[in-house]
This record gives sequence, structure tokens and C-alpha cells, in this order.
Amino acid sequence: MDETTKSIIERVSIRFPKPSRIPSGHICSIFFDCFQLTPSDHARLAADAVGHLDHDAFDIVVGIAYSGILYSAAVAGGRKVVILQKDGRFFGPDLKGQRVVVADDVVFSGRHIREAGEKVQAEGGNVIGYACIIDRSGGKFSGETGGALKKPLWSAFQTEME
Repeated sequence: MDETTKSIIERVSIRFPKPSRIPSGHICSIFFDCFQLTPSDHARLAADAVGHLDHDAFDIVVGIAYSGILYSAAVAGGRKVVILQKDGRFFGPDLKGQRVVVADDVVFSGRHIREAGEKVQAEGGNVIGYACIIDRSGGKFSGETGGALKKPLWSAFQTEME
């Protein structure tokens, strides 16, 4: 990780004196407040995560509401964006036949992003991979390592859940 990315991650890191429950329900000593990220931060982190992909590798990005919406636009890089709303419905263009990247801000267990991928596939989309700002799973869920996602999980920053 370069110094710019490290600086961005440090700026959104909230350290607790003792392990505390964070909004996801997990208990940890560090919370990454991705709502503090600026549009240029999102662009930088998206480039770190998916910048290695060919421009024509995917057609559309699905962002998981609410925290994955801003990041999904950065990952899309001018392509179409669909929002997976909290009620489980999609808002945006049709996914049928589209090559899709599913995006969220932070991955812990992989459950939310995996469920989103399953919903995309049920709508006829072809999930080619997943993108997140911070992978807190320690890489356990990427299809590249035989994990539960069955497809790659690209991230700008990886850490274990402490």
C-alpha cells in the first residue's frame, strides 16, 4: 500500500480504547468510517482495488445500499451503476446478461456481498467479482483463495478482524 492510500485509511480509522460493538454488530477495536471519504478518496481506493482490470472486463457495478453506493460509482468509472436497496430490490438498469462487479465499503464475513451476488445472478447478471474498500476478512472469502464468494474479491486495504 502506498503512502496516499495509507493516509486515507488512517484518516477514516477510529480506534477504541477497548473492543466495542460497531454498526455491523461486530466487536472490534478499530472502526473504518467510510462515510468520511471524499469523492477523490473513493476514486483513489477504487483504482487501488480494480485499477488492474481491463476497461472492458465488466459492464455494470452493483452498489449495496447505503454504504456501498458512493464507492460503486467510483468503481464503475463511468459505467452504469445499479443500487441494491435495503428492501432487496434493484434500482437502475436491467442486469440481465451484464458482467457485474458487486461493490460495498467493508467486507467482514462476506455474507452481505455474497447475498448481493446471488441476487444479481437471480436477475440474470453474471458476477465477475466483488470490490470493497476494506477487506476485514483476512482474504478468507475471495474465490481466488477457494473462499465462499467463488469469484475474486478486490480491495484497496486488507486486514484481519482484530
